[in-house]
Amino acid sequence: MLVQQRTALEDAYDHIARCTHAEDLAAADLHDRSTTELAAVTRAQRHEDTARTEESAAHEAVRQARRETDTTRRDLETATADLDAAHRLLRQASTTLPSLPLDWTSLDDHDQELGSPWSDEAWSTARSDLFLRALDLHRALVAGTAKKTRGNLQVLMELMAGTSGPVPDEEVQRAWQALFLLIPVVSTTFSSIGTMFARLGRGSIGWILVDEAGQATPQAAIGALWRARRAVLVGDPLQLEPVVTMPIALQRRLLRAYDVDDEWLPSATSAQAVADRVNRYGTYLPAPAGADDDTVWVGSPLRVHRRCEDPMFTVSNDVAYGGLMVYGTRPQSFPDPDRDDLLPSRWLNTDDPARPADAPWGDRDRRALTFLLDQLDRHGVTPERLRIIAPFRALVTEARDTCHGRAHWTSELLDERCATVHKAQGKEADVVILVLGGNRPGARTWAARTPHLLNVAASRAKRRLYVIGERALWAPLPHFDVLAAELPGYDHVRDRDTWPLADPEPSGPPE
Repeated sequence: MLVQQRTALEDAYDHIARCTHAEDLAAADLHDRSTTELAAVTRAQRHEDTARTEESAAHEAVRQARRETDTTRRDLETATADLDAAHRLLRQASTTLPSLPLDWTSLDDHDQELGSPWSDEAWSTARSDLFLRALDLHRALVAGTAKKTRGNLQVLMELMAGTSGPVPDEEVQRAWQALFLLIPVVSTTFSSIGTMFARLGRGSIGWILVDEAGQATPQAAIGALWRARRAVLVGDPLQLEPVVTMPIALQRRLLRAYDVDDEWLPSATSAQAVADRVNRYGTYLPAPAGADDDTVWVGSPLRVHRRCEDPMFTVSNDVAYGGLMVYGTRPQSFPDPDRDDLLPSRWLNTDDPARPADAPWGDRDRRALTFLLDQLDRHGVTPERLRIIAPFRALVTEARDTCHGRAHWTSELLDERCATVHKAQGKEADVVILVLGGNRPGARTWAARTPHLLNVAASRAKRRLYVIGERALWAPLPHFDVLAAELPGYDHVRDRDTWPLADPEPSGPPE
């Protein structure tokens, strides 16, 4: 019995031990789970706190965005009101500025170039009035300082005559300033700059305005530019190049001696070309045949042409400017406002099988020139309204012989009005007679190697251009093909007159 009780008691103890162990394990597991769950709750609380902070920040950002939106809306409303007010002012201004259409930027290229949106009658009148008032101010200053002004001018006169003796540079500067006050623009040549302004140093002249800069070498212009604070160079790099008498071989030797690039070769560039290179505003034009580049940069091109009527305008525009120019010439009756009956521009073909191959001038050329001069005389076109030009001196000599002895042709007019194309650059006339004759093949090739010579010749004529020469020899050449296409050949039936090709019976020119 005791044994059974003892065994039962031990079993109870074992059971109790097992239960206690199980309870301990359960308590430990509960503690672990509690610790884990507590950590999870702690993390969740931290996440909740972070979320609440972010939510608060988001709410603040929304409130700030709404404030900024309201501010932007108010600014937009203010800007819209200002823009509407500006448009109203612009519409009001446009009623007094007929040359400034509101849609000017949408106009085509031709209409934009012909417009003057920066100028109107009131503006130009005010500017002229300001200029006249400035002259009044100068006049008052000179009158109030007459003695000192006279003394400065006397110093300048003595300097120019070389009788002044030693004069300080400051007095020389004041003497020139006195002259510029009275005469704002002084005209001179590059060859005279060094002597005329010898005592004036760098930047001593306010402005230098260079005309026909395409005919001047950079080296010729350097003295004037050195003395100027500002410079404006006006010229055309697609007209005749500068005439340089120094042999090309000597030019190249000097370049090598002073280690200067070939781009500064005097006979290969001009003051205008150099000015164009540093001009940020401009355009590219097709380069003449044989040039190193396909295009040439032209700075600030003045595109509207207001001198020549057609066909002279079209000839120049096609051969030299790639169609970039804009026709701005107003056609006028010619030779006077009441009559428009002078022979239109024509090519008088002087094809002569009997002409020697190397003869630049023939009897038919002389008869054609005489015929044109007679026509001009009958219509009252005097030599002062005429220029006779040719690419070669031999033709100029023959043309002068033809004009010699005719009424109104004085020796001075012959020298001035009958000259080579090079001498005619920068000049103009109502009527131009371009004498080409026949000439040797090499001479014709030289004349046609660039568009420059023909461009100058055609653009000298304002109302009429007459060409005398063998059309079959010149028309196939570069550039002159454009001249032949634009200038009809003279026809005695259509043009209602006959010019004598041979004695004794006159006949019309061959087709």
